[in-house]
Amino acid sequence: MRRPASRQAALLSFRDGPRSQRPAADGITSSHKRSDRLAANSEDSSIMSASSSAENQPPQQQEMRIENMEARFPPNTNAATKRLVQGIMRRTITPDGIRRLVRKGADPRVCIDLITSCKPGQVRVECWHRVCLLTLAIDDWSTPPALECGMQIGAMDMNFTNARLVLPLWPSRETQAAILSALIQEGVSLSGPPTPPAPAARTLTKSLEPIEVAVRAANLTAVKTLVANGAALQGRRVAFLRQERGVRSSGQYEAALMAMLEYLVKLDPSLATEADDDGYNVILTAAASGLTYSDKFVIAYLQLMKDNGASLTVPQPPPMFQPLHLAAHNSAHHVIEWLCQHLSPAHINTARGGGAHRTALGIAAMRVADWQRQEPSEQRNETISGMQRAIRTLLASGAAIDMVRTPQQLPAHATQSERDAHGVVLAEYLTVLNDELPQAVMDGVNGALNPQRDAADMLTRLLPLARPAPPTNPTDTSTAAAAHAPAAPSPFALTDATAQVAWKIGAFLHEPEAIDTIILGQAVVAHRIKTAMQHFVEYAATKTAFNEEVIGGMASVGGQVVRVPLQCFAVREGSSVRRVGLREVVHRARLDEAARYGLTGVVKGFNTHLGNDDCQFGWGQLGWVNDIGLFQPLGIK
Repeated sequence: MRRPASRQAALLSFRDGPRSQRPAADGITSSHKRSDRLAANSEDSSIMSASSSAENQPPQQQEMRIENMEARFPPNTNAATKRLVQGIMRRTITPDGIRRLVRKGADPRVCIDLITSCKPGQVRVECWHRVCLLTLAIDDWSTPPALECGMQIGAMDMNFTNARLVLPLWPSRETQAAILSALIQEGVSLSGPPTPPAPAARTLTKSLEPIEVAVRAANLTAVKTLVANGAALQGRRVAFLRQERGVRSSGQYEAALMAMLEYLVKLDPSLATEADDDGYNVILTAAASGLTYSDKFVIAYLQLMKDNGASLTVPQPPPMFQPLHLAAHNSAHHVIEWLCQHLSPAHINTARGGGAHRTALGIAAMRVADWQRQEPSEQRNETISGMQRAIRTLLASGAAIDMVRTPQQLPAHATQSERDAHGVVLAEYLTVLNDELPQAVMDGVNGALNPQRDAADMLTRLLPLARPAPPTNPTDTSTAAAAHAPAAPSPFALTDATAQVAWKIGAFLHEPEAIDTIILGQAVVAHRIKTAMQHFVEYAATKTAFNEEVIGGMASVGGQVVRVPLQCFAVREGSSVRRVGLREVVHRARLDEAARYGLTGVVKGFNTHLGNDDCQFGWGQLGWVNDIGLFQPLGIK
């Protein structure tokens, strides 16, 4: 069927074959046959698949492929313009060749339409993607190239055509920059073509500015050349990660992309704070990037954007997903863990609008339940493991279990995954109580006392070297006489007294504020344990003679010889008190927390032959004994 006259246009056509590399009069060289040319028939010539020989290609060259698409000129395009376009697409033209063709009548401002189609259901849909010569001249070795992504149609579940558009690369970055500069000097617009009007019903139209294509291609050379010539950056989402269907990353692409992003935000930090038409900022987009990019790259990207002002809590428009919600919804466990390092418990517990579970913790648990119902696979197992770790990170960072609805609190129509979410959270919380909470307590105490320990160790070695000045002879004040005078023995011999002096001096350097950097999760247990840690650190730093008292010695407890660390707490039992250490207090808090949520299986980890008997006390009974022997309540409720 002939196209209507208003839509008649010349079509590009390519064929394969070797050809001399000698430049033609207009500066075009090609590895293809001289008979290759733009189709002369403007009405019914269609584009052919194209590829160039892989033999003798430079290391970073790529094969030309044009499949399942048309590239259509405007009506009445002259031969010089067609030759210019062909030289750009084949990478066979020089800057001088561009200028000579323009003098012969070629229009450097020409735009061509890349046309592809698909048939979702019973209706065929066309996509027209209009591009200018600057866009076609930008090297793109991403997978798939940005222009190829632009020809995709429809949502993830639609039938879309397998269009391919891969262009060769210029011989060098310098050549590419010279070509782009020559096109700009000849009048090609930096803003690219306007979006074309739809020529018929069921037709989609698109256009991309050259700077957008250069950014998506991670082509820093092209970006710098365009920016140097005045290309605008703001409002074009140039700091956003690509989200197109089928984008596949690689280490080489990610390195190039990161270098380009660092250049852009250094040039204009406000690019990190932009939002797209749907209200997404760069952090939200990264949280939704799925498996496209490596975890290492995404974390580096998030840090770069945060350092340049990107908000970590800005909500998407309804359903009001914040980045943490979106990361949980997309099973982006590495993003969840990174965000938890930078968000307060209040932000972590922010509830979105709508849904069975409205906090990031509930959404993440629901996604784990979803994955657990899928057929076993490597991706499934890795995602479940990563999400379980992310849930533990959320819990350790203060995510509230009570904000995850139990099955009894959900409506009757709730899905099984929504009902299982609470159980998923509790299973991970038991792991937190057994493994991560005790480790966090140890890290906090050691962080507070290690500066004192280091100083005491150093002083213990240095103090014995400190000797008083030798006596001087009033009648002989020469330096030589003083040097040969007998030295008095050091008052700091290597004795326990020396170690005690060193420990007491080191106490000025202990850092109780290190406890505040440790996040212990749920509010009640965190309050109890941090209060106990603060007392322990103060007592250990100021009331002991040396570090060995803190570590404790061996003693018989319940018929077994075990190590007994510093016991600076007292449990009041009537008129007497019972001494206990920090680990007993922490275990008491863990037992109470487990009982609160109906959990069993809390592992004690010390004095197991005693069971939990040595940790039985009420919080009102817990305190310490002061210097004159009086019991002082610790004030934990």
